[in-house]
Amino acid sequence: MIVAAFATESALHEAVAELRRDRACRVETYGAAPPPGMVTSSIVPLLMLGGGVVGAVGGFGMQVYATTLAYPQDIGGRPDFSWPSYIPASFELAVMGAILAGIVGYFMTVRLPRLYDPVDEAESMQGVMTGGHVAVVQGTDNAAVLDTLARHGALRIEKIGP
Repeated sequence: MIVAAFATESALHEAVAELRRDRACRVETYGAAPPPGMVTSSIVPLLMLGGGVVGAVGGFGMQVYATTLAYPQDIGGRPDFSWPSYIPASFELAVMGAILAGIVGYFMTVRLPRLYDPVDEAESMQGVMTGGHVAVVQGTDNAAVLDTLARHGALRIEKIGP
């Protein structure tokens, strides 16, 4: 695994574009902000919608079952299926379901918890959150990768791992 730090974002993108032409290389980029023009789509909002619907339907169904089938009571002439009283608890369970689905979906999409990654030990990774630009390359031909990174003006090139 090769970690390279670049001075500018454009130099990083040029090097990454050339490296990605080789199908044997796997390239990841790290920076303080996403690249301009990058279209990001996430499944997390859809998961949260599903979690909210499941929470609301589950809560409403649980209350219907409890008051009509499991333990019906005649309280003040109220009907067994008194749906307006189910709305607050159903709303609360919908919010809880959406939040839980969002947390689980977020962790799944960013592959957390990841307790250890050898890339984090590279000296180049220390400057990423202060505006640095880093590319991590895993490829079969290290000589060609090193040549490409040097040609595009990498400030620091490190080899991590075996």
